[in-house]
Amino acid sequence: MSRPDAAPGAGGGDGTTVGNGFSGRFDRKRAGVVLAAGLVPWAVIPYETGAALVFSVGQVTPTPFAFQPVVRYLLGPGPLSGYLLAWPTASVLYLLGVGSACLALVGREDRRVTAGLFALAGLDLLYFAVAFSSVRLRVVALPVGVAVLWLAAWASRPSRWLG
Repeated sequence: MSRPDAAPGAGGGDGTTVGNGFSGRFDRKRAGVVLAAGLVPWAVIPYETGAALVFSVGQVTPTPFAFQPVVRYLLGPGPLSGYLLAWPTASVLYLLGVGSACLALVGREDRRVTAGLFALAGLDLLYFAVAFSSVRLRVVALPVGVAVLWLAAWASRPSRWLG
């Protein structure tokens, strides 16, 4: 319900979402899902000698331990093909989704935008994993983070979308 003194389009103080998708409160359960979407490995790429873990902020190779931030990945030597840019694009979409979700703290979040950003990040990550797997022979990237990103999208959807 919307408060009488609330600005048009703003959600009520009880965390409900009005018809236009604006939310008035930051839900802790949803915040946990959104945070988990950024912390879990987005993709696991097994190799003969181990596995690389692709996170929202960078890639980790456990043996020997190496961390490559997504920014260094983008600025590395040589151009990257389109499917390799899907992972950094998913990271940007995720960060935009987090920023959109944080707007709930001031009652200005449009949950349709937030849900869409997380869903697109998951779709982009799925594209990265499928394209990476089809290019590399006998290497399959497992897109484990897609499910968590889509769960964040589901948790961020406006409540009126279902009824």
